[in-house]
Amino acid sequence: MKKRNRKLLVPAVASLLTLSMYFPGGPTFAAASKHVQLNQVAPTAANHGTSTGHTNRNSKATVTIALQLRNSDKLDEYIASLKNPDSINYKKYLTPNEFKNQYGPTDTTVANVKSYLTSQGFKVENVSSNNAFITVSGTIGQMEDTFGVTINNYKDSNGKTYYANDQAPSIPAEFSGVITDVEGLNNEPHYTHSKISSASMQFSQQNKAVTPKVGSGPAGGYTPAELKGAYDINPLATAGYTGSGQTVAVMELDGYKATNISTYNNYYGLGSPAPTNVYIDGYSGAAGQGAIEVELDIEVINAIAPKAQVVVYEGPNSAQGLIDTYQKIASDNTAKSISVSWGIGEQHEASATMNSLHTIFQQFAAQGQSIFAASGDNGAYDSGGRTLEVDSPANDPYVTGVGGTHLNLSGTSYSSETVWSNKTSKSGDGGGLSKVYTMPSFQSGPGVQNSYSNGKREVPDVSAAADPNTGYSIYTGGAWHVVGGTSAAAPLWAGIAALNNQFAQANGKGNLGQANPTLYQVFNTTQKYAAYHDITSGTNLYYPATSGYDMASGIGTPDAYNLIRDINGF
Repeated sequence: MKKRNRKLLVPAVASLLTLSMYFPGGPTFAAASKHVQLNQVAPTAANHGTSTGHTNRNSKATVTIALQLRNSDKLDEYIASLKNPDSINYKKYLTPNEFKNQYGPTDTTVANVKSYLTSQGFKVENVSSNNAFITVSGTIGQMEDTFGVTINNYKDSNGKTYYANDQAPSIPAEFSGVITDVEGLNNEPHYTHSKISSASMQFSQQNKAVTPKVGSGPAGGYTPAELKGAYDINPLATAGYTGSGQTVAVMELDGYKATNISTYNNYYGLGSPAPTNVYIDGYSGAAGQGAIEVELDIEVINAIAPKAQVVVYEGPNSAQGLIDTYQKIASDNTAKSISVSWGIGEQHEASATMNSLHTIFQQFAAQGQSIFAASGDNGAYDSGGRTLEVDSPANDPYVTGVGGTHLNLSGTSYSSETVWSNKTSKSGDGGGLSKVYTMPSFQSGPGVQNSYSNGKREVPDVSAAADPNTGYSIYTGGAWHVVGGTSAAAPLWAGIAALNNQFAQANGKGNLGQANPTLYQVFNTTQKYAAYHDITSGTNLYYPATSGYDMASGIGTPDAYNLIRDINGF
């Protein structure tokens, strides 16, 4: 690649940044105002492909700048108090505006950062409602010059092309501790959905016929009635708890076809409202290769909580798209239950990205929003390699990580479950020890302090059916299929949370909010009803199921009717 001269930039706001000079071959900052690298914003995307040349500096692009929260040392304490019945803050969830006023960066901080960015030629497109994220648009050249990086085009092993920076970005020293992340310097689509197609779908591509093993769906697989029977949801439905008046969000990095959803709902007579869509960062909503994931999420929620309104938040498959989509869910604050089936191995995600996500998950908790995330489908080896690894965002303590089981029924009622794993395909439910987060105080009880414990967060928290051999009846791609994966288990739990919130509202109780403290509290104390099925057999290719908590199945799977009565004191 030829070396090039970079434009000399003279920012308009001298108090923020004086003179920055760039020399051929890479950025060198020479000015009274020093620059520092954001080392946590590792340029990992550049390592995932082969460079094909420099990106056109005139190409249009956007970046999202993350800012440090204010009073962040007190935020965790406030969130904990929301779960303490003896606290004056008990279930006093914040609005987005209250969150901003108490914990968001000040308006002055935002104004200073905006001034710096506009002085570099960027146009401010959006400031999040909590003041923590600023999205600006400009050119690749402006991104290179402002953040001291070189941005090249790359092609990965699958032939996909993307651009990425090959150095960590730099910022003026004045903003050290203020700017924590810069997302948008690459547009690599590296997030995957935790979905495993049925054997019939997989092997049909190899011209092998396979008969579905279980379920009474048109192509096999468990129907809404069978799922409700398995997890004791029918008494709730009979009493009128069907999700009415509740909103469930699904965080998606692809689109879907509405006709597939309506076909599913009409066939099973669910009477579910049509999902509504919110598009992020200019995403078109077009259904791509990941449409099956989006349709799976929506249809499972409709099966469990058919009258709930599903809102589909769709953003581009990139770190920037991921963060902006999550933040929009927090800013809207209309969905009190959130399902997530997209993720990446914890060790494959930049620290700054996980920190930005953690900020948003804290806001979810402060606002009383529950989030359930698939724990992954490669067993204890999240990225499919030989290294033990958990999935992000299921690794985050503010997220309820959902693992998967092989579910057996007796008629339409629960019979038994084992941990899902398949040594031949090297698939199974994700679980293990985080290398990033310490074990949260709520994570306790029989089995938590096990022989593998090292003081780190343990995943998953709970589980539900996920083995494609005991999968879900789903309509996708214009046909009926059987689909499994932990991304079927996550929306199932999100649907149960919606039922709980409807039940709680009808009985003068507060929303579930951050689910983990409540789920573990029920697990750790004597309850009137048996809330969980304890999974005691199988492994996730490494960790075994045991009595009590284990990193193959978490606490276990739900008896929804019992769990909801226990949570709400009935």
